[in-house]
Amino acid sequence: MLYTISTDKLSVTVDTFGAQVMSIKSADGYEYLWQGGDWWPDRCPVLFPTCGNCPTRKYTYRGKEYKLPIHGIAMYREFSLKEKSEDRLVFTLLSDEETLANYPFDFEFNVEYIVKENELFVNLLPKNTGDKVLPYMAGWHPGFNLRGDYTIGEYAVDFGTYESLDWYPIPPGGPVSFASRPHALDNGKYYLNEEEIYANDTMIFENYPRTFSLLDGKGEAWISMEVSDNLPFFCIWKEASAEARFVCLEPWSNIFNSDGRTEDFEKKNMQRLAPGESAKYSYRVTFN
Repeated sequence: MLYTISTDKLSVTVDTFGAQVMSIKSADGYEYLWQGGDWWPDRCPVLFPTCGNCPTRKYTYRGKEYKLPIHGIAMYREFSLKEKSEDRLVFTLLSDEETLANYPFDFEFNVEYIVKENELFVNLLPKNTGDKVLPYMAGWHPGFNLRGDYTIGEYAVDFGTYESLDWYPIPPGGPVSFASRPHALDNGKYYLNEEEIYANDTMIFENYPRTFSLLDGKGEAWISMEVSDNLPFFCIWKEASAEARFVCLEPWSNIFNSDGRTEDFEKKNMQRLAPGESAKYSYRVTFN
């Protein structure tokens, strides 16, 4: 079911399936969000309890093997509407028999959306409702339309004064490299490079500034994002086609990088919550 919250400057529509944002429109009707279809069927998935893909598409926990689809469970599940007001929505997903079959942990996962003026606030709120430590990752995967008719290489993500970022290459066939290397920026900007993005599947950066902007061919920012410090990885992805007029800007809590062996979730570098503990991952997006 779809629910909409709005101000006089912004309208945001969210689906209970996956708690996924389906539309972000300005007052004059401009659609900021990719509307699915060819190249990529999604629009703005919520990622939990994993970001990306387990290298072998499976993992172990306490000696037992499990499988998870790419980006975890949340984006494939129906959420319940927990709270609703004119400018705020909260959706919740609870562990059940089906989730426990692939992810043997009890959890409550809330996703909160708030609109204020021309801004969207997103909070991802996992909670451990079980009696053992909860290992997880969290992230957001919004795909934004590219404004105007500039060539893809004219669009850029502006990281301000940074001269370079730590980058994790992905060799053909994966997985993500263990070690990062410097990736130079052009006056603080990463210009979209379809060949490079596609060759690496996605561009994964670390130690990036927590405030950044998407620039059009004139160098004007029409989307800016600020994220919480507990999202240290930043992915830039788009389909390698000039006709795919969108780019995904994805701050994540963790990534999968291994030697290709099956991950062990007792040892994997992931976020962890003790029984009863909760966490918060925050995004603020400003639309111009």
